[in-house]
Amino acid sequence: MRKITFLVVALCATMFANAAITLPLSEDFAVCDKGSATTTGSNMPEIGTATYPNPFAWATTLTKVYDAGGMIKFGASSATGSLVTDVISVTKDSVVIEFDAIGWSGTSDVNSKKITYGATTITIQTTPVEFPVTPEKLEHFKVVFAKEEGATLTIAGGGVKSRFFLDNLSITEKDKDSSVGVEIVKSAANVYGANGTIYGAENGRIYTITGMDVTEQNGRLNGV
Repeated sequence: MRKITFLVVALCATMFANAAITLPLSEDFAVCDKGSATTTGSNMPEIGTATYPNPFAWATTLTKVYDAGGMIKFGASSATGSLVTDVISVTKDSVVIEFDAIGWSGTSDVNSKKITYGATTITIQTTPVEFPVTPEKLEHFKVVFAKEEGATLTIAGGGVKSRFFLDNLSITEKDKDSSVGVEIVKSAANVYGANGTIYGAENGRIYTITGMDVTEQNGRLNGV
């Protein structure tokens, strides 16, 4: 009887370990209702602890991720925040990651953030703002990756001190032969593409898109 029980438990563990995210995935973080981002002294409980278990079935690892009241905060004053998803099941050519984010203007915080899907990492730059952090202050980002088998998504700060806020995470897929790149939808700067490189992005940022033609129209990047 013990052998049968052990076998059932082992099979269940294997089934859950092999579970994958089925697209599309959409997360508005409405479940995060214990914290607040109104002031520097606001309560922001850490998620993924014994007292605040991880509420996201699609996320396997949360490191220094906090409830900021309808959004999440990444990082602390001396630790990088990161989030790792489960394996993403993809049937089309490309994976599209979208989210709203904004940095915090803390002392020595870096603006870079790293979005990693499988073996590919794209670095974005968030604008630093002061409290209160409200939805209106967040910028919208769209990052497109060529699909990989068995890949996960990691969102993390770009340095030990790289605190930022994130909301409205979306993971979808689309048909396209080749697409790796990033689009800052709310950028008001003039940008243009030449030989696969985007010039003039907001705050002097430059993004490279591999194997693609990129054009700009009314501040929006096309061809991503």
